[in-house]
Amino acid sequence: MEQRLTLHASRMWLRSRQFRLFIRKLGCRRSQTLHFTLVHDTMARKPTRPTSQSKARAMTLHKPMKQIERQLSRITLLTPAKRSVPLLRKNKDGYAVFMTVNYREQARGDFKEVRAHFIDVDLNKISELLPSREEAERRKRELQADAVEQIESITVTPTKQGSYRLIAQRGKRRVWQLKQKFLAKHRMLIRGSMIVETKNGYHIYWAIRQGSIGWFVPIQRALVRKFNSDPQITDLARVMRVPGFYHRKNPASPYLVRVKRWGRKQPFTQAELIRRLKLTL
Repeated sequence: MEQRLTLHASRMWLRSRQFRLFIRKLGCRRSQTLHFTLVHDTMARKPTRPTSQSKARAMTLHKPMKQIERQLSRITLLTPAKRSVPLLRKNKDGYAVFMTVNYREQARGDFKEVRAHFIDVDLNKISELLPSREEAERRKRELQADAVEQIESITVTPTKQGSYRLIAQRGKRRVWQLKQKFLAKHRMLIRGSMIVETKNGYHIYWAIRQGSIGWFVPIQRALVRKFNSDPQITDLARVMRVPGFYHRKNPASPYLVRVKRWGRKQPFTQAELIRRLKLTL
């Protein structure tokens, strides 16, 4: 029993450290307010009429950095009505923990600072748009028969434009293989960056100093093209998963989001990032 308690305490210390160093690495200052979004990983996306017993699928929270507790188990964040919400308990209840990367003082206020450029590399999903149901079904059969891809599930849904969206989910082993290939392929480009490992891939950050807000979206779009990453990760208000907390879309197999590599000490300038990665804006 004592050994198990010691192991639990050690893991909690490591998770707390990951969280603290992550926000410091982004250049968050003690005088700033940090903004978080909690989203339930498994709750239905369709809105339902709330009742006194129901849970919100998503909630926006905040807290001044200087007031955030050091131990993960003690961290509480504040609702807009200033009600305290225990962060670790919410994560255990199935809520994913996201944070607004760039800085603004108010939750809906103007952005004042670019803290980082970043990408979301999702290696779990295959998403394709096919012109007809027949083409989509043919592609579905091809993927199901492909032993290399190790497909676990496939859905085909019609779009409003008359085409068909195919989404396939790869198995855990295949995702692990693709993670290794991605790091090997891009090792020179991602040198010096902070790499956060997620269940389905990586979030990669380039901490920025004295960044121009006007350059943010063009550089984000150029990064998407460079790495073939998630095309939605281009706006200043984007939230990303926070290390030290669990991804719980599969409640039977929770995945701890963690920093794999901290990157260099000195933040990048946007001009340096464009030059080093040979980005085309």
